[in-house]
Amino acid sequence: MDDNLAIYQLNAQSTDKLDERRDATIRSHGSMCVAIATAATGTFQSYPVVSAVLWVFLVAIALSWLASIVSLTAKLTAKNSLLIEMERDGRVPARFLIQERKRWERLDRTPLQISLRYAPAAFILLGSGGFLTVFVVYVVGLPPCS
Repeated sequence: MDDNLAIYQLNAQSTDKLDERRDATIRSHGSMCVAIATAATGTFQSYPVVSAVLWVFLVAIALSWLASIVSLTAKLTAKNSLLIEMERDGRVPARFLIQERKRWERLDRTPLQISLRYAPAAFILLGSGGFLTVFVVYVVGLPPCS
């Protein structure tokens, strides 16, 4: 039981670090997306080429953000599943994650968790729309909507 407990503790710590990494990734990508969207909007009339490049860059950052969230969440889910399996099999004396999961499921999905999944997609759409707007206004020559 002592070896299993040590393995459990190491993996629980690793899971916490992975969760912190996911949170840092969300914050950094979110901040970058807001800054880039603001810059792209601010340069639309004066520097349309710069604005177009920033919109494309926004889409790239948002795609990277989405891929990171999917990857880190999958790895976190796998680690938690293995820890819960250790608890169910009685290889560790505690059943903390099993109890935590039951309570989490009772709470259903929090608005924050839902928004974290949709935020990158929203920036992808915003960046695509911004690029298309610059293209239509400055390349095709249609006036912007008033």
